[in-house]
Amino acid sequence: MPRGAHRPVHTLAALLVAVLSTPISAQPDTLLKHITLDEVVISAQAEGFDVDAFVQRVRTDSTFHKAFLNTRFHPHTVRSEARVRRKDERETATLQRRARLVRDEGMATLLIDSTAETGRLRDRKGRYRYLTIEMYDDVFFPKGTFTADNTVAGRTLDVERGSRVEKYKGELKKFMFDPGTEIASVPFIGHKLALFSPEMAPLYDFRIWADERGGRACWVFSAAAKPEHRDGKTVIKTMDTWFDQETNDVLARTYRIAHKAVFLDFDITISVRNVRIGDALVPVRVSYDGDWDIPFEQRELVRFWLEYADWRTAQ
Repeated sequence: MPRGAHRPVHTLAALLVAVLSTPISAQPDTLLKHITLDEVVISAQAEGFDVDAFVQRVRTDSTFHKAFLNTRFHPHTVRSEARVRRKDERETATLQRRARLVRDEGMATLLIDSTAETGRLRDRKGRYRYLTIEMYDDVFFPKGTFTADNTVAGRTLDVERGSRVEKYKGELKKFMFDPGTEIASVPFIGHKLALFSPEMAPLYDFRIWADERGGRACWVFSAAAKPEHRDGKTVIKTMDTWFDQETNDVLARTYRIAHKAVFLDFDITISVRNVRIGDALVPVRVSYDGDWDIPFEQRELVRFWLEYADWRTAQ
């Protein structure tokens, strides 16, 4: 697919990477009045569970972001698969990989052990035909040797400067790893991503409830767009985050974002599962199912998943 001036590369990037930390701009008391508690949570309050403190934890969590950064810090293996399809579900291209992160003192390298491609995944110059695949390759498969650093430097992720492609990737990362944060550079919808702002919070039903993940008791913070606001006024349709009751780690997050307009039409679902190994929280599975209809470009229907294993977190 040719890279031309019409390609809105900065938009897809804005909508995949902001889901690994959750800075929330609404004040706690503003958010609390929109939250429903289930019976287990109400009973837990009588035994000392502090709802205000939990909401504050949701607002300031950095464990989810840290888990992603650990993929570029701790040695591990990863296998993945990406599939491009048409509306009739027929596959047109696939990409499968196995890789491992190796460390040499303070440096790290992700070595690709095997790769397999089918279909028209690339153009004649060897470039990916699909922006989603290009983003997937860039975000999850860093190239060359790099500094091993898992420091969460700030509450938000900066969008890269440079070409439109780089901005596109950067904004997509921002949405994956900073859900609920406004992305001003995305026209028409950037402010709608500020899930917990005083303007957006009234459009959602928030809930705190009890559940279990991987044998661990969790408090779950859920957000769902109210039925009357599911079209047009909201972009994040649902988001559920599982917090370990003992460690406060984010063990899982699942969310769906969607928007339909002349210049931007997408529907994306992303799920991430984490586990604690030793002193580190690390991902074990990331899955993505996205439908992008971008003006002047071909529609992109892509699914991909990554599974992480063999973590060595002792340093």
